[in-house]
Amino acid sequence: MRSGSTVALCLVLALSGCDALGMGSPYRGRDARQAALCPADMVLVPGGAFLAGASPEAIGIPDFVPDIPRDPRPRALRDTGPVCVDRTEWPGPAGVAQANVSWLQARVTCEARGRRLCTEDEWSKACGGPLGWLKPYGDAHVAGLCHADVPGEGRYEEVAQSGTWQGCVSVYGASDLEGNLSEWAEGELDPPDPSKVMQRDDDGEPPRRLTDFRMSLGGTMWPGVYGSGCQARHGHPMVAPVSGDDGFRCCRDPS
Repeated sequence: MRSGSTVALCLVLALSGCDALGMGSPYRGRDARQAALCPADMVLVPGGAFLAGASPEAIGIPDFVPDIPRDPRPRALRDTGPVCVDRTEWPGPAGVAQANVSWLQARVTCEARGRRLCTEDEWSKACGGPLGWLKPYGDAHVAGLCHADVPGEGRYEEVAQSGTWQGCVSVYGASDLEGNLSEWAEGELDPPDPSKVMQRDDDGEPPRRLTDFRMSLGGTMWPGVYGSGCQARHGHPMVAPVSGDDGFRCCRDPS
């Protein structure tokens, strides 16, 4: 069942300047307004205020600190403009979502389509809606709705065709924002501290500065060090090596 009080919902919708639509109404389908503003393979996320961020405990980050940044943003009210967001992970409903792609490759692919990588605010709102749900379908985890909780971290052959998990759909109609692959976003990790170096002593690679990392958002199919859900975030190198749990989708401004 979806969480959040009616009072809080009305407050956030009022602050956002959205129509008083109620969660799960016209954005679940493809209404005339969305068709006029976004291509058929994208969903419209209206502009306005939304709740972002969570505690590490809420998204399930373990107590130990791995060699990648992965703390969520603090809970706060933020704001976005309207944006069109890919309905599914790249390459879309015709094939398995693409993993082993760098941030730079994802960015170039989006730009070649006349689109761009989503900002963290755009992505987070597309996933958690105006109330900042922890999952696309609500705050409470429901096993089996998304392609998550797959035993055995690193079983990359388990990456699924995006859009097949029909219960894993956000209030705006975007699929697989939780589970399957985490997704690259535009922007550096914060705070971008050029003096801070990520120590990597497990694979013999030289240390990297945080400015060489970019954000990958949402949980993957495997429970692990990144946490899960709409407010999860972690950093991976922007160019190489690529990771079997990183994918992407694109955004663009409405027409």
